[in-house]
Amino acid sequence: MIVNMNMIKIHVISDLMLEFNEFSENEEILPDVDLVIINGNVGHVKRLMLYAETLCKKYPNIEFVVNLGESELYTWGFYKYYGEVQENITLRRRYNDSWPKNLHYNYNTNEIINLRNGQQVDVLCTYGFPKIVKVLGDWKDTTWYRNYVKETINSFDGSDYLEKPKETSPTNHGIVPVWATPDWVMQQHEMEYNIVKNWELNITAYKILVTHINPVNDPRLSDQKVSPYLIHLENGLWVTSNTVVNAKFLGAKLVSNPGRGVDARNNVFVVN
Repeated sequence: MIVNMNMIKIHVISDLMLEFNEFSENEEILPDVDLVIINGNVGHVKRLMLYAETLCKKYPNIEFVVNLGESELYTWGFYKYYGEVQENITLRRRYNDSWPKNLHYNYNTNEIINLRNGQQVDVLCTYGFPKIVKVLGDWKDTTWYRNYVKETINSFDGSDYLEKPKETSPTNHGIVPVWATPDWVMQQHEMEYNIVKNWELNITAYKILVTHINPVNDPRLSDQKVSPYLIHLENGLWVTSNTVVNAKFLGAKLVSNPGRGVDARNNVFVVN
């Protein structure tokens, strides 16, 4: 669906993998665009937010959208409860006066954004959990089991955490990770799918779906037979990460722009 609109220029940033104090001046030079989408794996969540806010202040006339990725949500440590990071950023945007006016963060909730060219876009950010049809190898070899924590507990009680290390007593050992299961990934997928489907069918402005997991050739989906959202995002834009792609997919234009350097920072996607 295209709502009457002129050309919109969009720049995508993902997979920079910045260390916490890494100097990133070369990554802060952007092309002339209307919208920038930062789609995760910039670094630790604090590093991503510093990077995003720096760009917002440098380019106050450009609108920025942030979506968290694997490094921000799962790689850099455990949290007290699942969803803690997303909730903290949401509260900071809502109540902190220093939050840049041109920085948008809405996890699993869409937002209609007014661009400087007078056009509007309807952006929905999700993580992009797949529907796992079949695990082709050992689940413990998947990225999900190695890196994704579905919840944390404070003790081994024999029920919530079934793989208690031998010789470990059932007492408080601090934060203990409970690793992702196929059922948990499926639950996340179904929750996101319902949100995306309802959003897709609601006629508003030009639709932009942002998922961190790439539905095409994402190495995190290796050794698994998966299915994407059952949608048809007609003539909309689907922004993803990790693997370079620029193709038609489920009715949408599927694009990504991972990595660093001059070529990546000069890449612009034009929709109209």
